[in-house]
Amino acid sequence: MSDVRVIIQRDSERDERVVTTGTTAADLFAGERSVIAARVAGELKDLSYEVEDGETVEAVEISSPDGLDILRHSTAHVMAQAVQELFPEAKLGIGPPVKDGFYYDFDVETPFHPDDLKAIEKKMQEIQKRGQRFSAASSPTRPPARSSPTSRTSWS
Repeated sequence: MSDVRVIIQRDSERDERVVTTGTTAADLFAGERSVIAARVAGELKDLSYEVEDGETVEAVEISSPDGLDILRHSTAHVMAQAVQELFPEAKLGIGPPVKDGFYYDFDVETPFHPDDLKAIEKKMQEIQKRGQRFSAASSPTRPPARSSPTSRTSWS
């Protein structure tokens, strides 16, 4: 394996580090639980991103505006997965992050009631404990978005 030189940028501090090929952003910020993503050349990157020689990598803290957006977006995916596990007939609408949280539109025959919401919350906690991986995904026709294991995402 060859060496890769990267610069870790934190506010006004720059720390040059030599790592091996295949080092990920997660490796660079290992042990820093508040880091949810990385920014490389102005673009948000998943922590599984393998850094390349000469790149400047900045930690994205979960409490930052971008970090909160990622957290909210990912949480919306977890909620959608929980709803689909509990209510397989539910059709998914949109679930974007908003200024103070997120929302999700579901097409269900009977509106959710408080007991359903408690069950959804419990299922979300179960899903979170599974430790499944979320990663950013993109295509040529749309910007990057976090992906989740749930795939039934369109109205029929």
